[in-house]
Amino acid sequence: MKFKIITFGKVKNKNLFLEIEELKKRISRIEFVELKEVKEKNIDILKKKEFELIKENISKENYNILLWEHAQELDTISFHKYLKNIDKTICFIITGAYGPNDDLKSLIDMTLSLSKMTYTHEQAQYMLVEQLYRVECIEKNIGYTK
Repeated sequence: MKFKIITFGKVKNKNLFLEIEELKKRISRIEFVELKEVKEKNIDILKKKEFELIKENISKENYNILLWEHAQELDTISFHKYLKNIDKTICFIITGAYGPNDDLKSLIDMTLSLSKMTYTHEQAQYMLVEQLYRVECIEKNIGYTK
């Protein structure tokens, strides 16, 4: 499995940054695309500008998964089972704080929620990378609880 994560801004929390970097070393095939944060007061315009940036970095050749609070949740085993049946690069998209616009939703193959609770983008990025690491461990039959 090959993964791509599209997100806005850099991880500023040093502890989360270090944890994410350590996990990235352990995941053999992962690419990060950090888009520049959009500054805009009008939410509709902001979401449209974010969409334009995201659109440049996604492809129909990929399997595009939008992380979104209004989506289904999966446990780690179910997440692994779902992903292992995808034979394309799996592209995860973390939008800005106000979520996706309708244009982006039309380009998505699946929506996924990491939790019903609200997290910062940095925390969501860490949780996603942690789960991808666990998926890779399951795939390679390596214990990950240590």
